[in-house]
Amino acid sequence: MDKKSKKGISRREFMKVGGAVGAALSLGGAAVAGFVSGRSKDTYTGWGPAPYGEDQFFNRKPFYVDKPTYEVVGKPERIRYLDNIFKRNGELYRLMYAKDGEPKWDLSKGAEDLPEPLKTYYLNNSERLAEFKRAYYKADEQHKNWPKYQDQFFIADAWSTAHSTSFRGRGSFPLEPKGPPEESDFNGVTMKPYPLKSPKHGSELIKKISHTFGATLVGVTELKEEWVYQGYLRGVGKTEFKKPEHWKNVIVIAVPHEWDALYVNPTYGTSYDAYSKLNFVAGKIEIFLRKMGYSARIHVPPVDYDIIVPPIAIDAGLGEFGRNGIVITPELGANTRLAAVTTDMPLEPDKPIDIGIKKFCEKCKICAEECPSGSISMDDAPTKNIRGFKRWDIDQDKCFTVWNSVATSHSRGCRICLAVCPYSRKNNWIHRLAKEVDPYDPSGAFASAMLAMQKNFFEYPGANEYLPPPDGSNKTYGEPPEWLDSSKWFDI
Repeated sequence: MDKKSKKGISRREFMKVGGAVGAALSLGGAAVAGFVSGRSKDTYTGWGPAPYGEDQFFNRKPFYVDKPTYEVVGKPERIRYLDNIFKRNGELYRLMYAKDGEPKWDLSKGAEDLPEPLKTYYLNNSERLAEFKRAYYKADEQHKNWPKYQDQFFIADAWSTAHSTSFRGRGSFPLEPKGPPEESDFNGVTMKPYPLKSPKHGSELIKKISHTFGATLVGVTELKEEWVYQGYLRGVGKTEFKKPEHWKNVIVIAVPHEWDALYVNPTYGTSYDAYSKLNFVAGKIEIFLRKMGYSARIHVPPVDYDIIVPPIAIDAGLGEFGRNGIVITPELGANTRLAAVTTDMPLEPDKPIDIGIKKFCEKCKICAEECPSGSISMDDAPTKNIRGFKRWDIDQDKCFTVWNSVATSHSRGCRICLAVCPYSRKNNWIHRLAKEVDPYDPSGAFASAMLAMQKNFFEYPGANEYLPPPDGSNKTYGEPPEWLDSSKWFDI
C-alpha cells in the first residue's frame, strides 16, 4: 500500500496530480509560445517569400478522397443568378440609379412594382426585399455618421478605397466579356496551342505560372454543370443557357486577406484587398492562356463570375466547406478568398480532400457565436437542403445588412467569421502542429484540446459589440497594427 503524505495524498496520487499539472503547464506554455510567435510577421501565410508557393503547402496526398466532402441529398440544381445576393441587389441598384437618371424603382415601392424576374422572386421572398431596404437604410445611416468615426478609421478607409477602385467597371483590367463565351473567351487567341506532353504537364505548368502571378493556392478540376449559374451570362445578359463546351476545366486560385487587417475586422479590414489581388492574378492567367492558344474566362467575386467558385475549389482539393459557408483550407483557414478561370486547356484534375473540417465545425461554433448579424446556423450538423446539397444555413440577407453597417465612407464588409475561425491562424509552429496532427486523429480529442485552448487564450468580444453605436461600440476582434492606427501618424 502506498504511504500517505502528511496531507493524506498517496505517492501514486501525487504522481498523477503532478503529471496533470505538468501537462497543463506544458499546454499553457505551448499556447503562450504559439501566441507570441504568431505575432511575428515571419509567420504570415499567403504572399510568402518563395515565388512558386513551396513555403505555403500542406501535404494533401494522405487525405485524398474519391468524392468531395459536401453531402449530396438530391438531384443537383443549377443556381439561379437571383439566388446570389450581390447579383439581385445589383439589379435593384440599377433600377434605383438608372443610367438615364430616371429611377425605375425606389424603396417606397414593393415587389409588385418590380420588373420580371425580380417581381416573382421577391413576391416569393418578401422577407429578403424587406432586409434589402433595411440594409440600404443602414448604409445610408453609416455614411451620415462617418464624420464621427473618420479620425479613427480614415487610414483604413483610404486603404480600402485604394483596393476597391481597381475592380472591374472602375478600371480597365481585365476587360469585361463582350458577346457570347464562344467569341469573347477566345479574344486574343491568335495561334493553335502547342501539344502538351500530357494533361499532368499542363496542370503543373499552370500552377507554377499562377504562383508567379501571385496566387497562394492553385487547384484544378473539371467543371460540373451544376456549378454554372443560370439566367444571366456576362457578355450576353439575361438568358437561359447550357454550359459552353469549351468550359472543360477550371483553374481555382486562392489568396488571403492581409493578416493584420483581418484580425481587426470589421472596421479596419476590407473585403476588397483580397478580391483586388484576385482580379489581377486571374486576369494575368486569362491573358497567359489565350496567348498560349487556349480559351479563358475569369470569374472573380463578388460580382464578375458565371460559376459558383467555392464548391469548385472543394472539387479541386483546396479545402472543405465550413460552418460559415467559407471554404476552409489547411494553409489559410477561413482567410481564403477564391477566383477561377475556365479554359479548354487539357489539365489533370486534382482530387478532393477530407481533413475533418465538418467534424471540427460541428464542435466549434465560434463563428456562429460571434456573428454580429446572427446569420450563421448554430445547428450541430448541416440541416438545410440547398439545391440538392446539405449545408449549414447562412442568412445572406442579414449578413449583408451588417456588411453595410460598418463605420466607413463606403460599404466594405464584415469578415468576423473569417477572423475568429480557429483555422485562420498565422503559420507558426503550434498551428502547423495542429494542422499536421488533427487530421490523423479520428477520435477528435486533439481537436477538442486545441479548441479549448482557442476559446481560453483568445479574447472574443460579444457579437453585438462589433456593431456601431447605439447597437454596439465598433469593437474589433484585435488591436490595429501601427500602419492602420491614425493616431500614430497624424495629429488628431
